[in-house]
Amino acid sequence: MSSSGYLNGTGRNQKPKFAPHGALILEDKSRLSHSMIWNWMRAFYDQQGVGAWSNGIVPNFVTTNCCIAKMYAQVIFGYLSDVFSPSGIKQFNADPKEPMYIMELGAGHGKFSFLLLKQMMRLKEFFPKTESKYPFKFIMTDFTENNIIFWRNHPSLQPFIKMGIVDFAKFDAEHDVEIQLIVSGKRLNKHTVKNPMVLVANYIFDTLRHEAFRIHDGKLQEALITIESDRDAEPDLNDPGLIKRFRPKWTYKNISHKEYFTGRQADLNPILERMVTRTALRNSSILIPVGGINCLRNLIELTSGRLFFLSGDKAYNHENEMKGLRDPHIAIHGSFSMMVNYDAVRRYFESKGGFSMHTPYQDGFKVAAFVLGTPKSVVGSARMAFLMALQTFGPDNFSTLQRSIKDMVPNPSLKLVLSLLRLSGYDSDVFYKFKQFLIDKVGHPYASEKIQQDVRKDIQEIYDCYYPLSKSKDVAFEIGRLFMSMKDYKAAMRFFIDSLRDCGEHHVTHYNLGLCHNYVGDFASALKSFNTSLEIKPDYHEAGEWSNRMAHKMSQIQGNVTGSK
Repeated sequence: MSSSGYLNGTGRNQKPKFAPHGALILEDKSRLSHSMIWNWMRAFYDQQGVGAWSNGIVPNFVTTNCCIAKMYAQVIFGYLSDVFSPSGIKQFNADPKEPMYIMELGAGHGKFSFLLLKQMMRLKEFFPKTESKYPFKFIMTDFTENNIIFWRNHPSLQPFIKMGIVDFAKFDAEHDVEIQLIVSGKRLNKHTVKNPMVLVANYIFDTLRHEAFRIHDGKLQEALITIESDRDAEPDLNDPGLIKRFRPKWTYKNISHKEYFTGRQADLNPILERMVTRTALRNSSILIPVGGINCLRNLIELTSGRLFFLSGDKAYNHENEMKGLRDPHIAIHGSFSMMVNYDAVRRYFESKGGFSMHTPYQDGFKVAAFVLGTPKSVVGSARMAFLMALQTFGPDNFSTLQRSIKDMVPNPSLKLVLSLLRLSGYDSDVFYKFKQFLIDKVGHPYASEKIQQDVRKDIQEIYDCYYPLSKSKDVAFEIGRLFMSMKDYKAAMRFFIDSLRDCGEHHVTHYNLGLCHNYVGDFASALKSFNTSLEIKPDYHEAGEWSNRMAHKMSQIQGNVTGSK
């Protein structure tokens, strides 16, 4: 049963039901995909909007940095080249007059879309020749209107909107069968999509609906979820705050794999059957990402069976990772998530004639590409890019490396930090983590003129990939401090002005601007900046001292000018 079960205080006049140990039962023995917990998930992201990430509620670094964007761009560029090659056009029945759509599912705060677009445009010189201005159009999607409004107004995305290579769509991943583009007004369906599509989804399938099973001594059992609360009453069963305090309990029921899934989902029954008949899985615990596969099923139909699905998630790549009897795990982190069965997704694509590629390690964040609509031989560039970009040193490896250096190297050298920044693809979050080491070591006598010139180049690359999201992470301000350390006060001022624009008024920013104005000899502007700092924080002692000093200097200058007449 779902949210119409044993409830308390919802106006249904139902008698509350309590477990023997006293817990309030909100839902009793429900099929997992029908549970009320998925309504909480949607309500959480709808209410939080971009704040889910900008306020640090939901972790996301591993999927929103320049390094993973660069890796994905290489793979997508490979597929783009394959599709618009002479053999690809024939094999895919592609139309070079039309762009190939690249769609991010659940783009959230929009940062990864921005970074991926940046990395794609770095390869502009090598784009395959087509009859459209650009060979692709990027679509950012989410189910909540709040995020779309944020993207459309974000300054970093405006150049791409003007270029005509980015569009937006409100899209419910589990249900929608067509895509209505907001900027162009075009509706994408199987009649209007002329080329294969690339679908990108990071940390999305782990938050869509699942079904849970276990195989106990070779017999298939369905996992049924009971939702409990320690409170005496829960007046609002749509409150996403329940995520923090609910407790799942699991019971198991013997079922047949042959007719468990019905309707359009019946194509999942053979996957269950194969798992049941596998000796290696005689005792195992299995999740099927039915919400994600519903999305794939709809997009496969929309693209006439020509889909390239690139996904990163907490996942099982291999069936041996599912061995052992254990209850399904629901991880809580503001919202919640479940492990994604990439092995089931792989078998789903193979059942339709497709194939897949996977990162090789069982531990950590996984990336996989699922390809439909062509034999392997036609997508050689994409396969090679996946091998070179993801299978030796992937996103999880980079995330671990930068975190380990930060945690385990108390005093990294300037060259080590610069090397890490360059390996990251000039990521602004990595810069922010190591900012103080750079500021302390980039000035003379620690850094030569050559190194300082290289740092200037690196900083420009970092700022070019900066996507302002959280006012508490003021990258422009820290870059301004770095340029002050190199005594480049004019450059520093530009970044402090950007800091005021992106992150708001702050007394220290105006104070630093005052120092920069002073060092370049603009004492009137320096006085104005110090006074503005004092208006914001009247007890800011340093600004007060400098304000007095500038007022005295201005008085001296005025006196000299008067005397000269």
